[in-house]
Amino acid sequence: MIDTMDDTTRNDIDLWNAFLRGETSAFAQVYRRFYPLLYSYGIRMGGNREQVADTIQDLFVKLILNCKHLQFTDNPKAYLLRAFRNKLFDSVQSLRPVEQVDGYKEFSPLAEEITGNLFAKDDKDLINERKLARSIASLPARQREILYLYYIKEFSHKEIALILDMNPQSCRNLLSRTLAHLRQHFFSTATPEN
Repeated sequence: MIDTMDDTTRNDIDLWNAFLRGETSAFAQVYRRFYPLLYSYGIRMGGNREQVADTIQDLFVKLILNCKHLQFTDNPKAYLLRAFRNKLFDSVQSLRPVEQVDGYKEFSPLAEEITGNLFAKDDKDLINERKLARSIASLPARQREILYLYYIKEFSHKEIALILDMNPQSCRNLLSRTLAHLRQHFFSTATPEN
């Protein structure tokens, strides 16, 4: 059998296993390694800075208290993102049910996918970026989330399926439907005059 695991994933697994064995230095490394990922994910999913930081702290307190009961995972990154996502959704559920899309430039890698390079790289770029931002904002939160995980964080369908608690084929289907909806909205929206 061919080993397809990259060095980063292998290191993450080794680090996670050391943490599960109760090694204090491993816990600190897990925290430092994954905090930036969890933080940026939390902000993107609509949490405010304090709330996201508090939720990460709560998650890691829970992990340290329960490390004897945690189990092996071959993808600590996806495991932590899923646990964090659930904890964050619990904390923001009543505060802000709809995510605001304000960092649309983060989604600019989608522009070529959506437009198929139909536009020249000139003054229309800003107009198209605004149009794309409105199209993304029109999507339901789960569809925005899958775009973020797939295109911005570059997770595989398998990793996204773990994070979103769905099977990989459903993940592919959701991404396909999302792109179709995004294309439809993008091309049906009138170009703003600015």
